[in-house]
Amino acid sequence: MRSLRFTGESDDAFRARAERAVRIAKVLVESSLANRCVEDYIADPALPEWTLENVRVCPTVRVEYAQAIAIGDLGSCLSATESKHWGDGPWVMPLEPDDEFYPHRLTYFYRTNSLYNRRFEQRRRLKELLGRRWRPLVETAKRHTKTVFVEHLTQEEADAIRRLLKLGPGRFWRVCTGREFVTLPPRLVQQQFDFGEQD
Repeated sequence: MRSLRFTGESDDAFRARAERAVRIAKVLVESSLANRCVEDYIADPALPEWTLENVRVCPTVRVEYAQAIAIGDLGSCLSATESKHWGDGPWVMPLEPDDEFYPHRLTYFYRTNSLYNRRFEQRRRLKELLGRRWRPLVETAKRHTKTVFVEHLTQEEADAIRRLLKLGPGRFWRVCTGREFVTLPPRLVQQQFDFGEQD
């Protein structure tokens, strides 16, 4: 059986580390049980896996990075986020009372400084502006080098990029790959008109 003691660790150092781990675990469990979502899930008969005992054994935590936060059980959060490019971290933190999350899957929140999310949102807006016919160009640009993308672009595709986005093909590639951020036309939102009606 594998020992929990580090090589060369003294009895006192091992004991201090174990006591610290117990204190941390206690805080994580207590914070999870104080969360409103956890309380609701435990009370919901449609979620039989959400029990007090299960939460005590495997509390829901926040795994924080410089640019994003993942909420879920510790093992799943660390496994799912290890390949993400979210900056410094991870830091395992207690769940906040008002944190909202899904009962059966990890929940991600992006901070305002998240380059990862900014690139995602920019690509999504590019696809909207290009429309159904030309939207696949965004993924094509993302998957290829600039040279390959530009060389294989048809004249019709290049013209569509210029007409719809006011970008040349090379710059379009930079924007799709997140190397450059541009100001794109905002989404149109239906406004409410005041006709002087009384409620």
